[in-house]
Amino acid sequence: MTTPAPVTGVTRDEELLRLVHAWMAQHGRGGSGAGARAVGTTGDGSDRTRRTGGSDAGAGATEEAVHLQEVEVLRAGRPGLVDVVTQVGDRLLHLVLGVRRPGEEAHLLRAGDDPVLGLLEDAEGLGVVVDALRDTELARLVLESVHGGGGAVDPGPPAPVSDDDDGAVLAFGEDCTLTVFSWLPHGPHPGVELLVALDEVGFNHLAAPLALWRRGGRDLGLVQEGLAGSAGGWALALTSLRDLYAAGGPPEAAGGDFAPEARALGTMTARMHLAMDRAFGRRSGEIRHWAEVVEGVVRTSEPSLLDGEGVHEALEMLKASGLKASTLRTHGDFHLGRTARTNQGWVVADFMPGGIPPGSDAPVFRSPLADVADMLWSLHHVASVAALERDPTGRSGLAGLAQAWEARNRRAFLTGYLATPGIGGLVPSDRRIVRGLAAVFEAERGALRSGGSQAAS
Repeated sequence: MTTPAPVTGVTRDEELLRLVHAWMAQHGRGGSGAGARAVGTTGDGSDRTRRTGGSDAGAGATEEAVHLQEVEVLRAGRPGLVDVVTQVGDRLLHLVLGVRRPGEEAHLLRAGDDPVLGLLEDAEGLGVVVDALRDTELARLVLESVHGGGGAVDPGPPAPVSDDDDGAVLAFGEDCTLTVFSWLPHGPHPGVELLVALDEVGFNHLAAPLALWRRGGRDLGLVQEGLAGSAGGWALALTSLRDLYAAGGPPEAAGGDFAPEARALGTMTARMHLAMDRAFGRRSGEIRHWAEVVEGVVRTSEPSLLDGEGVHEALEMLKASGLKASTLRTHGDFHLGRTARTNQGWVVADFMPGGIPPGSDAPVFRSPLADVADMLWSLHHVASVAALERDPTGRSGLAGLAQAWEARNRRAFLTGYLATPGIGGLVPSDRRIVRGLAAVFEAERGALRSGGSQAAS
């Protein structure tokens, strides 16, 4: 690990702002792609501005002021940990800095990483500052700091799971995972709120929270139990499709038939909605209004989807229905990539949408069939992705196999969902209305995906 040259004549706050700037450049984050400026004071008290938002903010980037909000020493000494929250425009950026002795070797989580951000002078003298979540030893110290008095922490070695604008997720063997949020809401994190509420009402298809990292009414991160023997839902579906595309024939005859899993996934989804009802209660909404809203969204974003099979007919039927149906606090953006299959069955592996559907900035109540439609769309999407993966030219005639796989697994998922005891109290009793709502919500999902506001899976 190389030691950068010290910067003289600056205050501690200026040093921290410089380190925040380096972290943002290293991670390519500038407040959802916008440039930013770090504002401190020079020795004579005048403002000093520094552009941020990637290694180069670039022409045309919007400048946003960066101000220190909170600085907490999680661990003094060497190695040390400093937790920093800054205001970037109207958003809050959160990062954990690790401080090592100059010349001390870093233990990197990823080969080839360079987590060094700069230097910091504190009571221990000069220290080399690194991204604590990219250093094996420091990441374990962050876990210990977050876990606090929750019991002895003796985890396996850390490994990166994801690192994006939602935050960094590290798995410590199969013992637990640590999530540290990068961009913070101005209050409780809706994903954490959802996770805790469902855990409290007895929904066990999740990785239970072991420790919450909160300060000043904001969620900074959390520790969850590990998911032993887990495989991602997206990966399982891909494996099934690869088997089918290699072997041909009906999907039920392929070695990786996904239908039993799809049905179990439908059952788990229904149980999630029943738990949402217990945790947050239900409301009522007009089906006609939902249809009108969806029609407007699709017409604006991707009007060709209105010509999809049965979509126009479903919209007209729903607008004429005059019925009301239950609404819930739902998962939001619910797709295969947010699920996993464990030794005990299907679980929701990611609650971070927190009931915030695309285009919203706060949890809303909506039909539980919107989550169902998200998953149906995901089944269609994975079949298309797998076909393109096997034959980028599209000439090998995989479309028929993809359609057969999708149809079989859509039926299985819906069967599992609708057969779950109690779900009849949350969805309309008329199956034509159920199918119609699923179709129009799926068209909405497709339209928003085409507009670039959805995750790839």
